[in-house]
Amino acid sequence: MKYYIYISDAKVDMLFPQVPHVIKKKVATEWKIDLKVLSTSRKTETEMEDNRIARLDAVVDYIREYGNVGSVDQPDQYIEDTLAMRWGPYGLSQNPPVFFCGETTETLFGLGGSMQHVIGSGNQGTPLLIAQSSLPILITLLKKESGREERGIEGTFISDEGEEIRAIESIETASGMVSGPKQKVEFLAKRLLQGRGSMRRNTNLKPHVVLATPLYVALAD
Repeated sequence: MKYYIYISDAKVDMLFPQVPHVIKKKVATEWKIDLKVLSTSRKTETEMEDNRIARLDAVVDYIREYGNVGSVDQPDQYIEDTLAMRWGPYGLSQNPPVFFCGETTETLFGLGGSMQHVIGSGNQGTPLLIAQSSLPILITLLKKESGREERGIEGTFISDEGEEIRAIESIETASGMVSGPKQKVEFLAKRLLQGRGSMRRNTNLKPHVVLATPLYVALAD
């Protein structure tokens, strides 16, 4: 049994139609759910929780079988791993994203997504925050909340390399601003960005920085 912290229903609903019928049938049998019920998208907040988790399981099984899955230190299209992380709403805006951060000896790792997908947050189903899982919106929010948002001069061109450096620095800054105790969590996430850590401010920064957005996060033993 998993104690879920975060489930992205938006990602599950997007990916579920792509799951092969054989996987859907297997999951429906395991959960003792009618296949037609499993294949029906969530329509109300009172929908059976079993159906929600079963749909997630079908998507996770599909990604494990057909996707390219790596780890925190060796990321691929998707990342599945277990890591001690700090997490919580990031920033003081009206609709802050949720940000998880942790590290290994090689990698500074961040997970970002919509606060609406945190279990028990009380605002599941609100469409306003779905875009927070996209890379441009998430990086913009991290820059803004970390104080690294820069106002460009009209007509000034910033290279792709310069944009990546600023994005990496915003992830590094955000990871240092999330407070609270670490919790060991397991997750499956879609990789958004990876690159070399910025060594401009601190020689102790990790050489590798990775940002992803989770399908789910659960407490791990």
